[in-house]
Amino acid sequence: MEKKNNYLINITIALCSIYYFWMLIRIIILKNGFIDMGYNSNLVLFDFINQYHQSGLTKVLLVNIIGNVSLFIPLSIILRHYFSFLNNYNIAFIGFFTSLSFELIQLGTGWGVFDIDDIFLNTLGCLIGIIIYHFINQHRQNNVSTSLFLLSFGSIGLISVYNYAPLLLTTFII
Repeated sequence: MEKKNNYLINITIALCSIYYFWMLIRIIILKNGFIDMGYNSNLVLFDFINQYHQSGLTKVLLVNIIGNVSLFIPLSIILRHYFSFLNNYNIAFIGFFTSLSFELIQLGTGWGVFDIDDIFLNTLGCLIGIIIYHFINQHRQNNVSTSLFLLSFGSIGLISVYNYAPLLLTTFII
């Protein structure tokens, strides 16, 4: 019976992982459809963040920061689950490289803005995911159940951020 449960848990984790990567592509690359936004870029760290702050766009700034950080938290959990031999530095590097790849795709296609701030915030999210995974894994018996719990939590968070963060932040933040 336990073997069947582990199989179902692993299938669920695989489906959550596939869904996560689809949402990541949808949110980062396809957020504006295939509309060419031109070839814009921000190569100065915290420049867009400072521009939002100075323009009084605090709500937009918070959505941007929370969204970019939370998008990459599940990535570390997925990597830790499937590639347990990777150390934290490898996972952080893969998170950085994944974010850089998405930004280069946006730059090359014109479907978004290449933003160094996004790379920094995405990598920070990956690091936070590593910390969360280790913290929760210390208090649980089974790595598979830890991965399932965290991926479920991460997927729900990802959907929430994508669908509701702009509405919630606009409503509750003055």
